[in-house]
Amino acid sequence: MNAKLSPTNESDRIRVLHEYEILNTATEEEFDRITKIASLVCGTPISLISLVDKDRQWFKSRVGLETEETRRDVSFCQYTLKEDQLMEVEDAEKDERFKSNELVTREPNIRYYAGLPLIDPNGYALGALCVIDRVPRQLDQHQREILTLLRDEVVTLIVNRKEKEKYKESEQKLKAFFDNSQGLMCTHDLKGNFISVNDAGARILGYTRDEIQTLSLFDIVPSEGHKNLQDYLDAIVRHGTIKGEMRTMTRSGDMRIWMFNNILQASEKKIPYVIGNAVDITEQHFLEKKLKHAQATLMRTGRVARIGGWEYTPADGKIVWSEITREIHEVPEDYEPELTTALRFYKAGASRNKIRTAIEQALATGEAWDLELEIVTFPGHELWIRALGNADFENGHCVRLYGTFQDIDKRKRIEAESSNSKKLLAEVLDATSAVGIIATDNAGVITLFNTGAENLLGYRSEEVIGKFGLAHFHLEEELVLRTKELEVELGRSVDKLRFFVDMAELHGAEQREWTYCRKDGSQLYVSLAVTHIRDINDNVIGYLAIATDISRIIHQREELEKAKLVAEQANAAKSQFLANMSHELRTPLNGIVGFTDLLLGTALEDTQREYLTIVDQSANLLLGIVNDILDFSKIEAGKLELEIEQTDLHDLVIQLTNFLNLQIKTKNLAFYLNIAADVPHYIWVDALRIKQVLMNLLSNATKFTEKGTIELSITVESHDTDQAVLCFSVKDTGIGIKADKLERIFDAFTQEDNSMTKRYGGTGLGLTISNKLLKMMDSELKLESTFGVGSRFFFNIHVRSIWEINEWEGLKKIKGVLVVAEEESERNALARMLSLKNIDSVQAKTGFEVLQMLKGGRCFDAILIDNQLPIISGIETIKNIREKKFNNNFEHNIIPIFSAEEQDIEPLCHSLAINCWLIKPVKPEDLYSVLIKSISV
Repeated sequence: MNAKLSPTNESDRIRVLHEYEILNTATEEEFDRITKIASLVCGTPISLISLVDKDRQWFKSRVGLETEETRRDVSFCQYTLKEDQLMEVEDAEKDERFKSNELVTREPNIRYYAGLPLIDPNGYALGALCVIDRVPRQLDQHQREILTLLRDEVVTLIVNRKEKEKYKESEQKLKAFFDNSQGLMCTHDLKGNFISVNDAGARILGYTRDEIQTLSLFDIVPSEGHKNLQDYLDAIVRHGTIKGEMRTMTRSGDMRIWMFNNILQASEKKIPYVIGNAVDITEQHFLEKKLKHAQATLMRTGRVARIGGWEYTPADGKIVWSEITREIHEVPEDYEPELTTALRFYKAGASRNKIRTAIEQALATGEAWDLELEIVTFPGHELWIRALGNADFENGHCVRLYGTFQDIDKRKRIEAESSNSKKLLAEVLDATSAVGIIATDNAGVITLFNTGAENLLGYRSEEVIGKFGLAHFHLEEELVLRTKELEVELGRSVDKLRFFVDMAELHGAEQREWTYCRKDGSQLYVSLAVTHIRDINDNVIGYLAIATDISRIIHQREELEKAKLVAEQANAAKSQFLANMSHELRTPLNGIVGFTDLLLGTALEDTQREYLTIVDQSANLLLGIVNDILDFSKIEAGKLELEIEQTDLHDLVIQLTNFLNLQIKTKNLAFYLNIAADVPHYIWVDALRIKQVLMNLLSNATKFTEKGTIELSITVESHDTDQAVLCFSVKDTGIGIKADKLERIFDAFTQEDNSMTKRYGGTGLGLTISNKLLKMMDSELKLESTFGVGSRFFFNIHVRSIWEINEWEGLKKIKGVLVVAEEESERNALARMLSLKNIDSVQAKTGFEVLQMLKGGRCFDAILIDNQLPIISGIETIKNIREKKFNNNFEHNIIPIFSAEEQDIEPLCHSLAINCWLIKPVKPEDLYSVLIKSISV
C-alpha cells in the first residue's frame, strides 16, 4: 500500500490518528498478542506497536520495554513513516542517523531496529510495528513475511476498533433509549411472550419490569381482543412490519390505548422476534372523543340558534361559509362565494353600504364590527341578520377576516311588534290616569296604588303601600256615621276595618260617595266602588276599590239646582257604570272569561272574533295581575303560611301538564316530561304553592316560546332513607334573557325589558312571588339562559319522602298499551300516566282504527278504551274484538273507561266478562291498580 508521506499532509495524518481515538487508551489483549508473536518470531527482546503523534511516539502495546512513550525527535519510527516497506537498521552505531541517538547510547541501547509502517485504508501512516534488539542482526525472509502479516493485522484491529467502539456506543445509546423511553418499548416472540420491556411501559401497565417479562400480550389484552391480537401476530410474520392501535388492561383493571409501530427482526442464525414501540394515547383518545362531541354539540347549537361562521383570506380572495351560513343564505350546497358575490346578498342601500365600509375599515385598521343588516337570500327572501367580524394582522397586514352570521329575522319582527304593543299600552295607561285604583289584602292593608290614585290623592305609591288602609283617606265623621248605619242594617257590630267590604261580600259590590282627604289637606268627593278579589279556588284574597273624582259633579249639583234632575241622571248613569265595572272586576274569570269563551264558540265574524279574543286576554291578564299583587303583598307582610302535607308527586305533575296542555297545543310546542326513575312517589310539601311555582315557570316558558320545546324534569340530587333533595327544572327554547338582565329578572314588577311587558303582558311579579315562596321552603330559584336560545329555571328542595313500595311492581310486565279516546287531551293524559311507569303507548281516536290495528297484526298487553267514541262506541268495539279473535286468538286485556253519568256499568261489563273498568276522571292510582288487576285475572 502507498502511504501519504509528504510533509504537506502531516496535519491530516495527525488529525486522522486522533480520529481513531486510540491514543492513551488502556492495553488490549488483541494488540498485546501481536507484539508477543512478533518478538518470538523475530527472536528480539523488544517488540512495539508505536503510534507517532505530533511531538511523541506512544506505544499501544510493548514487549521488553517499560516506558509508555518517547519523544518523537529521538524515535526510529518517525523514519519508518516515510517508507511504505520494511525499514531495517542492522547496526545503529554504524548508521549516521542513529549512532549518536540517546536511545542508542543509553538505555535501552538499541543496536538493531526493523519496522513496518501502519497505513490505514485511506493511506495515512499512523505509526509502526517494530522489533528491536540490543545486538546487531538481520531478519530472514520468513521473518519478514510474518512481520508483514502481523503489521496488516494491527492495521485491521485499529480500523475495526473504531467501528467496534461506534457500535458499542450506539448499543449503549439504544439501550438507554429503550430503558428511558416514556412509552412502551418491548420485544416479544412470535407467540406474544415478552422478552424484554422497558421500565416506563411496565410502570404504566402496573407491573415491575421483572413481573411483566414473565407475561405475554395475551395476559394484558382483554379476552375480547384476543382474536385481533392473533391476527396481529400472523400479520407481522407475513409483512415484517405493522402499525395500528391496541387496547390493554393494567393490573388494576384500567384500560390503556396504545398507538404502535412494530417491526420483525429475523435472520437465519437467530430466532425471529418483534421489536415493539408504542405510545400511550389514552388521554388523547378521550380528548379527541370529547372534541368530536363538542364539535357536534356546537354544530347542533348553531343550527338551533341559527348561527353560522365565515372566513375571508385577502391573499387569495377566498371566502369560506359554514353549513349554517349556507342555509341562512339559502344557496345550493356546492355554492362557492366570492367577496363581490357575497356582498350582493346584502340589501342594496344602507345594509350593503354598512357592510362594505366595515370590511374596508377592518382590512385597513383591524377594527371589528357587529351589525344588524338585511340580506336578500338566493331565492329572493328578505331576512334580518346579525353580522360580526374580526381581523387578524401579521407584520402590519391583514391576513384574515372571520366572524359569525346569525339569523335574527324573527327577533327583529318581534321587536317591531313589541314597539307597537308598547305604544298601545302607553295609551291605555294614560287613559286610566284619572281613575284611582286601590287594592288591599284581607287585612285591609293597601297593596296596590295606581297612577290615577297618586294623581287623585297626592301620595306616592311607596308612601302608602303596606302602611295604610282605605280608612286613611276618609273623614272620621263619615266613617262613624257609616258604621252606625251598617250596625242597624246588619244587626251586629261592625269593625272599622270591615265596613268598606261587608256590603261588597253580601251583595257582590258596593258603590258609595265619600269625601276623600288629600295629602295636602284639601278634600274631594269620590265615587268609590268596592269589590272583593278571589283566587282560583274562589277564596277571598283581598279587595279592590275604584275611586272616581266626582267633585265637579257635586259642586255643579250644589251650584246649579236648576240642573238637579240632569245631574242626578248623570250621576245614576255614572253609578251604574261603576257598578257594572265593579261586578266585572269581582268575577273576571266567571264573568268576562266565561261569556267570551261561550261567544268564541259561536259563529262570529272575523272582526268580532278578534275583538272577543282581546277581551278574553285582557280579563285573564287582569285576574293574573290582581292575584300576583295580592300574593306578593301577603308574602311581604308575612301573612302567608305554608301547609305541609303528604303529596302524590306524580299526581301533582299530571295536574300541571293537563292544565297547560291547551296552551302548549295552541302554540304547536313540543312538551317533554322527564321524571327520573329514582324520584319518590310521595313527598311532604305545600302542594298548592309548589304547583303555583311550577305553573308560573311553565306558563312563562309557554308564553315566551314561539316554537321548539318545553321540558319539565324532576331529578334526585341526593337522598337517604326518608329524605331527598329534588331538583325541579323547566327548560325552554324561547327568547332567552340577556346576560346583563339576569340579576334583575327576580326583582318585583320587573321583566327583561319594557318591550316584554307590552308584548307578553304581566306585572313582572310571577318570578318574584315564586322565588319568595321557595325561600319560605329554604330554597331559591336559579336561572341559566342564553339570549336567543332559551332558558332553564330550576330549584332544589329538601323534602321528606316515601319511595314507591313494591305497590306497582306488577306494572313491569306491561310493555305496550293501546289508548283509545276521541279527545286528544284525554289520550295524552293517559299516555303521560303510563310513561311515568316506563310503559309505551300507542294512541287511536276511533274504534275503527283499533280494529284496523289488530287486523294488521298489532298486539298489546292492554287496551284502554273510552266508551264514548264516534260511530261505534267502546263497548261495541270490544264486542267486535271478541267476535273476530284477531292474532291467532291472542287474548287482549281490554279495560273500558266510562263517564260518571253512565248507568248500569257493572252489569254491562259482567255481561261481556270484563272484570276491570275505570270511571272518569281517571287518577294514576286507579289506572295502575286496574292494569295490575287485569293482567293477574
